[in-house]
Parts: sequence; structure tokens; C-alpha cells
Amino acid sequence: MRIPRVLHQTWKNRDIPEEFERMSQTWKDKHRGWEHVFWTDEMNRNFIKEHFSFFLSIYDNYPTNIQRVDAVRYFVLYKYGGFFIDLDFECLANIEPLVSNTSCVFGKEPLEHCLIHQKDVIISNAFMGTVPGFHFLGALCKELEADRQLTDHPNNKVLEVTGPFMLSRLYNDYKRKDDILLLDADLIYPLTKDELEDWNGTQQNQAIQQKLERAYGIHHYAGTWWKKNLV
Repeated sequence: MRIPRVLHQTWKNRDIPEEFERMSQTWKDKHRGWEHVFWTDEMNRNFIKEHFSFFLSIYDNYPTNIQRVDAVRYFVLYKYGGFFIDLDFECLANIEPLVSNTSCVFGKEPLEHCLIHQKDVIISNAFMGTVPGFHFLGALCKELEADRQLTDHPNNKVLEVTGPFMLSRLYNDYKRKDDILLLDADLIYPLTKDELEDWNGTQQNQAIQQKLERAYGIHHYAGTWWKKNLV
């Protein structure tokens, strides 16, 4: 496998909510022998300061912490490679069969999410994998260094400046797409936010169960940043 067998995850400190701890453990259980690296906010800032000091001022001046959380993962992957996985992401199966022959991988969110936001495609940053120094991650880091402020809406500012909308925009404009594996939603983002609200993991719902049969993970869209007025 080209991408390092490393799972990166982050939270503000080591006091992780129990449900996120449970979901994090599913990745460890399904990927025995892989390295797991946990990053706190303090570690994230120290990493930027040590390895990408030119970006520290922008990093420190983001108006919301989620923008720092978004930004640092691109730099971590560019430096070290591996997979960056949100803590609200549950693993259903070992991902090696999906990613064994690629140097960079992302996943598409469900079509329903695209329709809501009037986007052709939304590429999420909740699950990303790459070899160190991959050119597209370098392009993402340069985009962040440009510090573009594309909207005044606080939620959309996160999505457009550091989050999935920014990632999707750069991917759409990128010339070397053939080097990037883009997984269909049914493999890694099988359920919409509405479906997750209707399903609690035990409730019998045949349509949802059928979706999960071929999926490798479930993003639970916990949205701690927007549910708390942008922490």
C-alpha cells in the first residue's frame, strides 16, 4: 500500500467524549498494526509553528477553532501522509481494499447534500488519505496561505475557506485529477444527515441496512462546531 498505515485524529484535548472514543476505537479495531496518532489543539499549533511557521499568523487569526482544525489536517497529511479521520466517523471494515493502489483518496458526500447546497459535488475532509508531499495537498496548503475570505456567512465561511467547499472547489479546478481517487458516497459516506437522524444504529430499517452492507464507514455528521455557534 502506498499511503502510510497511519490514522490521524484530533480533538481539543485528551478528554474525548465517550461516543467519539467509541467510534475512534472502531478504526483501531479494524486496522490492527496501524499507527494511531492523536492530535490536541496544543499539538496542532506546535506542529504549525515548527514545520509551517509562515502559516502561523493566519492559523492563529482564524475566527473559529474549527478552521484551525480543518487547516492543520492538510498540513499534517502533506508532511507525514496517512489518513486523517474525523472523530465522528465510524469504521465498518478495513479500508485497504479501497485504497491499496492510490496515492491520494477522498470521498464524495451524498447527492442529497449536494442538492441542498446547490453543488455538483461535495468532497468531504472528514476522511482523507495521502502519501507525504502529495502535490494536491501542497495546492491545498497554498490555497490556505492565500487566506481567501469568500463569504461573510459564519457557517459558510468555514465551509468555503477551510472546509469541504474549499476542497471541492480546488479539486474541480485541479489539472491532475487522475492522480486522485474519489470514492463514491455509498462506500464511505453512505447515509445522509436525515437518514442518520432516523436511524440510531439498532433500529431496523431495511433500506439503510442495505446501504451499509457495502460501506466501509459511516460519517455521523456530529457538527460540534456549528451546533455550538462555531466554537
